[in-house]
Order: sequence, then structure tokens, then C-alpha cells
Amino acid sequence: MLLDNTEPYSMHITYNDNAMVNTMKFLKSIFNNSQVFDALKIDKVIKEKAKKAFKKGIECILNTQIIVDGERTVWCAQHDAKTLAPAKARSYELASFSGAESVDIVLLLMEEKKPSMEIIASVNGAVNWFKNHKIEGLKIEREIQENGKRNRIVVKDKNAPTLWARFYDLDTEMPYFCDRDGIKKKTLAEIGYNRRNGYSWYTNKPQVALDKHQEWLLQTICYSDVLDYLISN
Repeated sequence: MLLDNTEPYSMHITYNDNAMVNTMKFLKSIFNNSQVFDALKIDKVIKEKAKKAFKKGIECILNTQIIVDGERTVWCAQHDAKTLAPAKARSYELASFSGAESVDIVLLLMEEKKPSMEIIASVNGAVNWFKNHKIEGLKIEREIQENGKRNRIVVKDKNAPTLWARFYDLDTEMPYFCDRDGIKKKTLAEIGYNRRNGYSWYTNKPQVALDKHQEWLLQTICYSDVLDYLISN
């Protein structure tokens, strides 16, 4: 569900370009007494407000995580401020599963020293989603067109590093690409030159979360929780 047309998409809860995550990190550095702010001599009252705002941010993150068949997955790049549902932004940024913005959300949750069971479930759900939506055997390259312009293309390469799409359809969970007309396409080649070359449609960022996950499990969860997770997966 989208916001009312009278409201700009700037009213959304915005994970796009890590806006929310960066704000959360800023708040955390304030109440954690970061040396960066020593010269400001920030009042304890302000630090407490920052801490409360951070906790509300974590609550918002957990509440906006997309649930499919009872399982936690990832997030959209933006969510409706009223319903918390995945929401559209610019014409080519449709409501979707985000293979890019979701990564830094997961990494932020992993930074919690004493994660709640809900945070643990959130991280595990997102990591499982990343594992199930890998794109293998494709590589992004640049070719020079007859007019001399550089053009982004997708080529098959069995040795290519794992990739993820930036956007996945909410119904099919398949990658899609979109031009300014807002019409979904199955391949990068089907959209116009400007959006094809002026936007990041693929990413390798989820690999960072996957690489860190097992270490995070061992360091932050008690042994019984690790066993429960491994048994159930």
C-alpha cells in the first residue's frame, strides 16, 4: 500500500541510500560517548533522548521487516510511514524486496551487543533470504557502442562472483529492472540507456552480511540459541 498521492515520498520511512541507518549510527555515537563529540560536552538529557530515539529506530526496523508465510525476509528501500508496508519512491523505485539497502540494516542489527530474540530472528531471516536469492553465473561489464558511449551489459560467466539484484518483485521474488515509465522488466537490457547506466541494479553487498553471520552467531548468542538455530535450519 502506498501513501496518499497528496503526500510526497519523502514522507516514507527511508532506508534508501542508508538514510535511516546513518541516522541511527549518529544517534548511537552520541549516547555511547564517542570522542568525536567530546568538545561539544553533550548534556546527559540529550544523550538519553538519543538513546530512546535509537531504540525506537530499532523497533521501526523490526516492524517494517517484510514477512512472507510467517518468515522474516528483508526490507523495501522505503516503507509507508502509516501502514509500514513496502512503498514506492521514484518512478523506477517500486515497492520491492531490497537486495541492497537491507544489508546495512542487518549489519546495524548485528552491532547490538545484547540482541533480543526478535533481533536475532530478524538477522537470521534476512541472511536466509540473501542465501536463497543469490544470482550466480552473471557478470556486469561495460561495452563501447558505435556512438562511443559506454554501455552496461550482463554477460554469462560461470566464474563470476555472486551477485544480488537491487530489487526483487514482492509477488514472484524475482529480480526486476525498471525505467522511468514504472514498468517492470526482466532484464537490464530491456530498459533505456539512462537508467541502465545511471543506476545500480546489481550488488555484491549481501556477501558482507553472509561472511559475518556465523561469527556473529558465535559471539553474540548463547550456546543453546545457536543450537536451536542450527537445528531449525
